[in-house]
Amino acid sequence: MSPNSWVIEMAAHKSRLQVQPQQRILSPHPHALGNDAFVRSPDAPAGNPVFEDIGTILSVLKASGLLPIYEQVSSFEVGPPTRTNEFYSFFVRGVVHALTIFNIYSLMTPNGAKLFISLRETDNVNQWIELLLCILTYTLTVFVCARNTKCIIQIMNEILKLDQEVLRQFGVALSNNCNFSIKFLLLIAACQAYIIFIRIHVLDGVITPTTYILIGFYAIQNGLTATYIVFASALLRIVCIRFQFVNRLLNGYSYSQLLGKSRRQLQSHMESFPEDSLFIYRTHNRLLRIYKSINECCSLIIVCFLGYSFYTVTTNWYNLFVQITNNKGVISSHIMQWCLAWLCLHTSLLTLLSRSCGATTNEANITSQILARVYGKSKEFQNIIDKFLTKSIKQEVQFTAYGFFAIDNSTLFKIFSAVTTYLVILIQFKQLEDSKLEEQLQDTS
Repeated sequence: MSPNSWVIEMAAHKSRLQVQPQQRILSPHPHALGNDAFVRSPDAPAGNPVFEDIGTILSVLKASGLLPIYEQVSSFEVGPPTRTNEFYSFFVRGVVHALTIFNIYSLMTPNGAKLFISLRETDNVNQWIELLLCILTYTLTVFVCARNTKCIIQIMNEILKLDQEVLRQFGVALSNNCNFSIKFLLLIAACQAYIIFIRIHVLDGVITPTTYILIGFYAIQNGLTATYIVFASALLRIVCIRFQFVNRLLNGYSYSQLLGKSRRQLQSHMESFPEDSLFIYRTHNRLLRIYKSINECCSLIIVCFLGYSFYTVTTNWYNLFVQITNNKGVISSHIMQWCLAWLCLHTSLLTLLSRSCGATTNEANITSQILARVYGKSKEFQNIIDKFLTKSIKQEVQFTAYGFFAIDNSTLFKIFSAVTTYLVILIQFKQLEDSKLEEQLQDTS
């Protein structure tokens, strides 16, 4: 079924309605929209609720050059950045790339060696690889963000236009429940500051300015990459709220909501169904396009970040094991705090990303299940449901890491299962290495 045939048929139903969309202030089922995300007053200030919820994280990313410094045309529209703002973003990216080249060069010098020798008794190559993965992830994030400037602005405008239509047709101003972004920004800042403190505290000898630059920029790279992951999770949360609104509106026409009503009440109730069906169909398709656009903009960054996080979590757990076994159960407090800070940061981000992707994917896919429960006694209503249901069933919705694998609620479990597997392999190699070393010592003695 093509979208045009749907619109033509739905327009015929809509023309028979006496109530115009502009006159409908509330949904016919207010109780079905009983959610904190749907109860903002339509008389609220003209500020943009999307920017109110994630304003802080947007400011950080715009200042760092990862997002364009867009112009706010109105409460429901943003425009492209001015030439001055474009020049600022270009300048920041240039400085970032220059520092990246400087840091890669510094890793080959004795100053860079201080970064991974001080807190590692394991193979120093592991920490060196971890540093390179961090630099690669952040550099890739900068490149991808520069390439997707127009796409990000388009995503924001699509969300704002959808909010404007919901406010005009139903009198509901959607909020987003994205206050978690502030908490994660504080967590990222606290973890990176503490890691810097531990790093500088344990360094021996005179600390050169080059070492300070290397340590500071390394922390900035980690912090901004993590911040972008929080931003992607916030966008997914915003889309999830809008999928919830569509599903709750559609659920108002399900059998469970219509039990106990008389025939006249059912007839009166279903008069709004063609109009709401048209709105739900269009909104659901728009949300799917936004969801796909977010995936296309962020998937390459996410797959690189997942690889970096997997390596970091694995090496830190392995470092703890080596420290405990080599020192007979006694471990340095600095190493313990260092590893726990990294594990706390990456585990929190992986959990946030997995839950955001899983919740949004679930809300996008649950629409077809709700459609199957929609009351459609008359033939014309049943035709609408059947066509909408056929289209929904054929659409497979999932958020992927650049097409390699789907990211959902099970991703965190899969990552830690893989970490456990690799830890067992590394521990076995470590034990084999120790046994061979003991045999050599016995032979020489």
